[in-house]
Amino acid sequence: MYGPPTDPSQRLAPVEIFDAWEAYLFCAALGVVLSACAYFRRPAIGIRAALFIVGQVILLTAPLAFFIDTYVYGSFPTIDKAGSLAFYLEGVHARMMAHPIDAINDPAARLLGVHVGHLWVTELLDLAFTPMGAFNAQALLYPILGWWCTWWLFHETTHNPRVSMLMSFPFGMGLHLFRDLNWYTIERAAIFWVPLFLVVLMRAWKRGGRWVWAPGFVLVGSAWMNVYLGMINAGLLFLTIVVGLVCRVKGYRRLLRSGLIGVAALAPLAIWQWLIMAGGPALGNSDQFLWERAALDTFTLSPLRWDRLEPHRALNVVALAVAALGIWRRRWHGYVRFAVLAAAVFFLLALGPLITPDGPENFLYMATRAAVPGFWRVAKPEVFFHVTWLMLLGVAAVEAHQSEWSKRLTTLMYGVFVVGWVVMIRTHPAYPPMTMPLTEKLDPDWVQGVLEP
Repeated sequence: MYGPPTDPSQRLAPVEIFDAWEAYLFCAALGVVLSACAYFRRPAIGIRAALFIVGQVILLTAPLAFFIDTYVYGSFPTIDKAGSLAFYLEGVHARMMAHPIDAINDPAARLLGVHVGHLWVTELLDLAFTPMGAFNAQALLYPILGWWCTWWLFHETTHNPRVSMLMSFPFGMGLHLFRDLNWYTIERAAIFWVPLFLVVLMRAWKRGGRWVWAPGFVLVGSAWMNVYLGMINAGLLFLTIVVGLVCRVKGYRRLLRSGLIGVAALAPLAIWQWLIMAGGPALGNSDQFLWERAALDTFTLSPLRWDRLEPHRALNVVALAVAALGIWRRRWHGYVRFAVLAAAVFFLLALGPLITPDGPENFLYMATRAAVPGFWRVAKPEVFFHVTWLMLLGVAAVEAHQSEWSKRLTTLMYGVFVVGWVVMIRTHPAYPPMTMPLTEKLDPDWVQGVLEP
């Protein structure tokens, strides 16, 4: 199974192409118009890239944009999605912000943790949509941001907008992201925080000035949105500082200053999280988190799966081959060296506590678990593979740029990527359907069912 079983109350929405042809026509027209606007020369390159990406996402995810405030994007109800909507309607996030000390003894706060930033995004979007529409709007927004932030990162390293657009597509439009949109809480799809953090960290290192403060803000924002994304960015920050120190990278002091600012900015959130977690009965002990959760949701070598998703469908095999070619050709300038190192480190973490299901313990994972406070609570090591995939796509972008791919070749390859996306991802069983909305309320006995032993 790719996800949780279907709830008996779930009902599919009538959005097949012959049932709602006008919705597909609307999304196609809007997507084409926005994408065409990217070819005007007047706006800055970043704005043109954004216009193209918005248009393509609307086109490829049709008819989501048309029914954004009508149906639910993805399976509904599921425990995660229905619970997230119910907690939002209960105002848990507002209660935590208004009374942060009282949140220590709040069962809802203890279950959610401090990473409720997605509920505040929902609050903002709720000004224009229904609550369910606000979640749908995020489902449309996060692939756009994931693709665009990755484009920005690759463009920062290659200064080749076309190659960057091509190789950032598999990250922002990956199957894993849409699988999360289908069954799980919305913030899991906000993977744009990872490339965004890397690009502002790179600018802080290169340019200094006000950019030195940017990584700290992004680090806090990512942790507030999702603790796993904050953990990933903190790990990237630590790895970058270590590499900079060992290699004596020019501008290392700016990098170190950004790191200190980031740690100082993250400290209040980390302390608040610790106080909330210590405010009542635990959700489980460390052994339960390790063997009953972390050992199950991983990148597995046997069988070869990314959290139960087939790698030839979850990963773009053409981009993966280009990355392998770049590594084999040893185009080892600074960015590629760091990318390969980061890919290897986070790949080992993504394997979880065991190298294989029946194999030896994963030394790096267990050492990290022992050394990092709170790491024992990690239940889904598979999220660390996002970094590995991002780094490999970055290597592929560098390889395509240094091989001087022509405009015609890049355009042809983008067509191949889109066709492959439709065949491999849009038709995958984990791709989100559209379902009928249902009224969801918290069960009065949910505390005893979740928090109590």
